[in-house]
Amino acid sequence: MELGLENEFFSPYLHDSAFGWYFDHDLCLLANLSDYQRLVLPNSGGNEYEYDRWSQYKAFYNTPDADREYVLYWEKMVKEMKWLENHVLKDFLEWVPMRRKGLYQSIKIANGFTNIHLGLTCHGFEEYVLRTRLYRLFVEGLDRAFLEIWKRVNEGQMCFRDALQDVYNENPVPLRQHSLKAELEWPGGFLQLERQFRRCTEGISKEVSLPDQRVQELIAQEINYKRALPKTYAQYARKKLQVAQVLGIIPRAEIPA
Repeated sequence: MELGLENEFFSPYLHDSAFGWYFDHDLCLLANLSDYQRLVLPNSGGNEYEYDRWSQYKAFYNTPDADREYVLYWEKMVKEMKWLENHVLKDFLEWVPMRRKGLYQSIKIANGFTNIHLGLTCHGFEEYVLRTRLYRLFVEGLDRAFLEIWKRVNEGQMCFRDALQDVYNENPVPLRQHSLKAELEWPGGFLQLERQFRRCTEGISKEVSLPDQRVQELIAQEINYKRALPKTYAQYARKKLQVAQVLGIIPRAEIPA
């Protein structure tokens, strides 16, 4: 490791961003860290940053055991706190007590693990709230709205703008009505829904007869990939564990799906 830091000849062996990892030079200077803790995933995902809080993720210095437990903590929190989804868009006075209740519940969940500290617990809860709020605001119901537009574009031979107006008039997806309205009223499209629609329906052939439910499933799948919400530390940790196993830094072990 020291040779790699001092000699440019060895630098390729410390960095392989093409495969999504590298050893951070600054972390390599900290003698008390393990190679796993020095391992970093680059913050790149197409034209946008992949991880919204990447600098924080680097500074957690989590061990493999802590990351495995954190992934389990996250999955359990998401499963047991679905009730909070109905409150994240409430006004301030209604939201504050619900947020406090959710935070206490997340701490209680984390107490079932031995390697997760309080700061990381609170960080995870805040990420869950932000992700849930963004999902409710911009994503929920979008697959159904895109399905209705797709049917009009491919079966009714309508242009995107006319299909969008038609779906807005009929209002089959009340959750997304405000998004459709903003897109129609803003010159050029406020949310660039046409670009998102083209990306999420690309490859769904109009010549192949598919039931509406299957088309909606395919669109939803593409939305998850191409209109992705900011990735969380749980996703970062899961990927880092997989990379570390491939590199042989840590032994292979079951990673939560």
